[in-house]
Amino acid sequence: MSDIQAEFDRIALAEQYEADGKGWNHNDHYHDFLLKQLPARIGAALDIGCGTGTFARLLAARANHVLAVDLSAEMLRLARERSTTFPQIEYRQADVLTWAWPDNAFDCIASIAT
Repeated sequence: MSDIQAEFDRIALAEQYEADGKGWNHNDHYHDFLLKQLPARIGAALDIGCGTGTFARLLAARANHVLAVDLSAEMLRLARERSTTFPQIEYRQADVLTWAWPDNAFDCIASIAT
């Protein structure tokens, strides 16, 4: 797992997104579709494999709380840096294959390309 984490840390540094969010990658293609599946307001959302937090920020517009999880410390560093105006997002580094998920804690669980 450490090799995978190191690879995603490297990818984070090479990412083409700009800090203002005007970049685009293939994962963005799914954002509108996924958001259309949700009600206007939700309590708690989980974003698995959140990367630099792009979808977590979109979820935050609808959710009271977003827990955004990623394996890569570097992805999370960028996500936190870009999400300073979203206090309802909590970023956590974890391997979702071994993480002890809380029971009945989320109204929405999303994962894009994870």
